[in-house]
Amino acid sequence: MAAKPKILIADDEQVNRSALRAILGDEYELLEASNGREVISLLTAHEKEIEAIILDLLMPKMDGWDFLKQYGKAAQWKDIPVIAASGDERSQTEHRCLEMGAWDFLRKPFDPTTVYFRLKNNISRRHVHLLEKQKLTDVFQRYVDPSILAELLRSDITEAELRGKTAEIAVLFVDIRGFTSLSEKLPPEDVVELLNLYLTLTSGAVKKHGGTLDKFIGDCTMAFWGAPLPCEDKAYRACEAAMYMVEHARSFEEMARTHYGLEASFGIGIHLGPAIVGNIGARDRLDYTAIGDTVNTASRLEEAAPAGSIYISRAVADALGGRARVTSLGAETRLKGKQGSFEILTLDELYTV
Repeated sequence: MAAKPKILIADDEQVNRSALRAILGDEYELLEASNGREVISLLTAHEKEIEAIILDLLMPKMDGWDFLKQYGKAAQWKDIPVIAASGDERSQTEHRCLEMGAWDFLRKPFDPTTVYFRLKNNISRRHVHLLEKQKLTDVFQRYVDPSILAELLRSDITEAELRGKTAEIAVLFVDIRGFTSLSEKLPPEDVVELLNLYLTLTSGAVKKHGGTLDKFIGDCTMAFWGAPLPCEDKAYRACEAAMYMVEHARSFEEMARTHYGLEASFGIGIHLGPAIVGNIGARDRLDYTAIGDTVNTASRLEEAAPAGSIYISRAVADALGGRARVTSLGAETRLKGKQGSFEILTLDELYTV
């Protein structure tokens, strides 16, 4: 027989705990506490099993208000519904509880039907919330560093928000110059070894500097900063990742030269601007990606960049301000696929901030 779901009831009055046992005892296993300190102790021991907490506001040693203060700061308890309970009929009491993070509010004396269905509803909300978190994990564990994923799960972002939105992002493209001809000269297993080494370097650089790894397109890596979570200094972080790639590409280039007698180096392009980001694709294959002119421009910058160079747009250079040394190639440069002239700059040095 399956174990009963655990509910933690916290009330210093035996009559109230007895009332809750009578209402819920047949369906749930009840853990009982008489003050906030006991609640914390039971939560620490059973936090992965507890489905909800019914919390009295007036208790000795640590009351419900003080517990709510700690609950609001504890990320590990965020997914456990707290239903505050009080005999105070003033609406401001209920409002204050909800502002402090309680999921719901019950008035004393307890009405059995209200208690039962409020608890059911909040447990259902919890399961929907956990399902959304699992979907977020499934989507983003491939794209972002674990620390960013943890921050994403702590945020209030929902699956619905991932279906598509416009956001300002910094987009980076990087690929190996001459990889097609290089791959024609090597056995397949050597091509795969070299490519895996390169992709490990580029994806590691993206995640290390807080970016979202979008996709691999052959020997090309696409990444962006600014979604799914906002990023205060997206252009600088993208440039940090680019400089890291260039710096650490030396071992990659040395391997290609020493083991295969071939030259291999990176070309990188970065642009900043609005794009549509979201889960895009067919029903049976969705990827979190970015589309739009900003993405296309970053790709064109990368295509134009010579081996070992980082090409950035004026928008990126302006966002960097005095934190970088750049060289303008002129405002009259023609960029493939772009109407009219377009200013391209090389990123020569990035200053530590």
